[in-house]
Amino acid sequence: MKKSTIVHIVILSLILLIVIIAVFRLVRWNAGAYNKEKDVAQVDPSEFDVEVLDMIIPMESNRFAGHEDDGELNILCIGNNPFSDDRSEKGLANLIAKKTNSTVYDIAFPDSSTCYHNVPINPGFPWDHYNLPSVGAALVSGNFIPMESAFEYVEDKEKYRTAIDTIESLDMNKIDVIIIMYDSTDYNTGRPCDNPDVPTDLAAFTGGLRYFLQTTEETWPWIRTFVMTPTYAQFMDENGKLYSGTIKDIGNGALPYYVQKEIDASIDCGCSVIDNYYGTINEGNYEEYMTDHMHYNDKGRELLADRIAYIINNKMTTVASPSE
Repeated sequence: MKKSTIVHIVILSLILLIVIIAVFRLVRWNAGAYNKEKDVAQVDPSEFDVEVLDMIIPMESNRFAGHEDDGELNILCIGNNPFSDDRSEKGLANLIAKKTNSTVYDIAFPDSSTCYHNVPINPGFPWDHYNLPSVGAALVSGNFIPMESAFEYVEDKEKYRTAIDTIESLDMNKIDVIIIMYDSTDYNTGRPCDNPDVPTDLAAFTGGLRYFLQTTEETWPWIRTFVMTPTYAQFMDENGKLYSGTIKDIGNGALPYYVQKEIDASIDCGCSVIDNYYGTINEGNYEEYMTDHMHYNDKGRELLADRIAYIINNKMTTVASPSE
């Protein structure tokens, strides 16, 4: 065989090898994209460093003008199941009270959300009277008739009655801190995350939050508000199949998108944020702290209480107003 022929064969073999490798890598890439959830599920998230997205904003001193401090720490807890699932001594609100040496009022409604299902509220969906915008409106106006009217339609009457009685007896002039925590309900039920054209759209996750934060700050400027983000959670489809909330998008973004938008909205409104998604219960440790795809066990509530208590005990600073 001629030397030139051998050289050509070698070159053709190398070209063929390169083509085979390229095709193999392309097939692997496509397979990886198609089976993204399966592949990601096999990765241990604890192997990666993540940045905890807490943002603690000091209170400006002029916001206390005209307010008389009674010398006691009174905290109002607003949200859904993280507070309402357990109101015993092991419940989140009572744990916060113990760890901060404070009096805590719990007005959380089970399975409620940060936004409305219908705007305006539809009589066929009376549960909107317990969602965050309605809680804010009731606190500011003192009108609790809509909540009382919708009570006949709720299933867990004991937990709803407890929250309604508490909200009706509140003296907001004594409240120093509001803690807001909703779990992944808005994500899991497919509520729109935000409306860029209407930031306070009450049918959007961040719209209802913005409305509440703005109206309560205008009414009680001395109250510090801490927004606690949802933790890691999973999405369960109609067949009971579970998907990681980190990557499962059911139409309005995956759960981290909701978390980031909640953080952005809270900071826009001048409120502090505690990042539970990366900083408390995450994809690497959730099995230790959750009873199912979105609810917490005793250890989980203890961990959540430790996070907020540390902030309240150590980070509630006040700074001089720009005009001072």
